[in-house]
Amino acid sequence: MKKIISICKGDGVGPEVVNEGIKLLKVIADHSDFEFEFQEAPAGGSIWKETGESLPEKSFEIIKNSDALLFGAIGIPGLPQGIAESAILKIRQGLDLYINLRPIKLYDALRDRCPLKDEFIGKGIDITFVRENTEGIYKNIGYLKEEEAQNVMLYTRIGCERIIKYAYEFAKKNGHSKVTSVDKANILKTSQLWRSIFHAMAVQYPDLKTEDIYIDAFCQWLIRAPYSYETVVTENMFGDIISDEGAFLIGSLGMASSGNIHPGKVSMYEPIHGSAPDIAGKGIANPIGTLLSVKLMIQESFGQEAIGNEIENAVEDTLNEGRTIDIKNDALKTLSTHEMGNLISEKLRDRLKK
Repeated sequence: MKKIISICKGDGVGPEVVNEGIKLLKVIADHSDFEFEFQEAPAGGSIWKETGESLPEKSFEIIKNSDALLFGAIGIPGLPQGIAESAILKIRQGLDLYINLRPIKLYDALRDRCPLKDEFIGKGIDITFVRENTEGIYKNIGYLKEEEAQNVMLYTRIGCERIIKYAYEFAKKNGHSKVTSVDKANILKTSQLWRSIFHAMAVQYPDLKTEDIYIDAFCQWLIRAPYSYETVVTENMFGDIISDEGAFLIGSLGMASSGNIHPGKVSMYEPIHGSAPDIAGKGIANPIGTLLSVKLMIQESFGQEAIGNEIENAVEDTLNEGRTIDIKNDALKTLSTHEMGNLISEKLRDRLKK
């Protein structure tokens, strides 16, 4: 089963964490029917300085002709604002990656790193944010003038329907009991359209409980009772904000993965952290967000649920032995980026051999 994976290592710590992701994929290839071919597709700030383009056409062609994209982090200091990051929007829009899947799970091994008291953690935190990824205010419709600026928050019915349907199907597939919709329907016309579609579609899923909640209230309840959420569906900007908030609850932004997905088509997988140029080259970045993004790739693009689950098991096994500095525990070994990647890969290898 040959798969072509395009690789964008990006800027800052991007190359360091992506290298650990490639290592994990090689372990999978050694112990499964997969054969992976890796093709470099540079994007981001460094390539912009060389070529004047944050996503050169050659790179985009490589991505479009691959089976999946493993993406690092992009952005370097001193560039015009948003120049490097525009590559991500071009890929999302150009490939119509309308689903942004962001799982937020607090592993038992990391309960010591959660900033919440046990009474707020409750039975645990295991939330999947399903974020609309191509519409809303990030559609980048607007203008910037000296005295004013405008961005248009645009929703379409088809855009709302397809992401909400995916969320319902995801909850059903994963045995969730409830789907939560986050909006601002008391103020925004766009959210009123969203909410009406959410409830109209709910009748097709009578076994699932549904609730909707305003974005400001949700930000509070995500801290007060995160254990009460399973599948959370929301629009682009709200999803960007609340999934980052949720990521802090699981120990570090470095733990959080994501998939930019169009089912059946080329999809992009990346950690949600930034390029962190202040720690680049120091070997201290947490690669787990990237490794869990590989898990999403294996499951969502390649349909191998069992292998994905073994990646997650290998991560949790490793967290009981050692940590990178962002999730440090003085009772455990402090590992470098490379050491963390090695240990998880070794544990995955052992699991796949069984």
